[in-house]
Amino acid sequence: MGRIAGKRLRQLLVFVHVVVSVGWMGAGAANVVLAMTAGYTDRPDVRNVCYLMIDRVDEFVVIPAAFASLAGGLLLCVVTKWGVARYWWVLVKLVLTVAVIGYSTFGLGVWVEESMAAGARGVESPVAGPLAYGAALNLVAFLFMTWLSVAKPWGRTPWTAPAGRGSRPAPAYRGLAS
Repeated sequence: MGRIAGKRLRQLLVFVHVVVSVGWMGAGAANVVLAMTAGYTDRPDVRNVCYLMIDRVDEFVVIPAAFASLAGGLLLCVVTKWGVARYWWVLVKLVLTVAVIGYSTFGLGVWVEESMAAGARGVESPVAGPLAYGAALNLVAFLFMTWLSVAKPWGRTPWTAPAGRGSRPAPAYRGLAS
């Protein structure tokens, strides 16, 4: 699939995708700080506030930004030369994005709920460590995806048709003497 979007539209889509993705990464970094603070403090009131803040950051920033990043990335794949499965770096970013969303939902999200419930009972969370280090793992994934976007390593996937295959070459320019 070739380019569908013009230069201005592509630039706008890339800008929006980068802003949303950086917001997602920033919220993930905030969650790391909050989870580490909750995991290493002796003060129950601080723990409870940290877990509540993680829940709010997730609800109002992480979840919308994650899905906006996924949608924006897929849209860019469709309207630019990169495609969804033409280049390894794009495919790896897609898989990692979906994996981080799944892990955040079924792992970290559950641990946040368990930690909030433990705080309400006045006890330490049994999953404080996994929550803190899991949030840090997400941040590592975000940084790796950022590197992929910049470096664009590994070339094309085997599912990509070689350049020129299936298309006719452009006619040679003959000038005014045709």
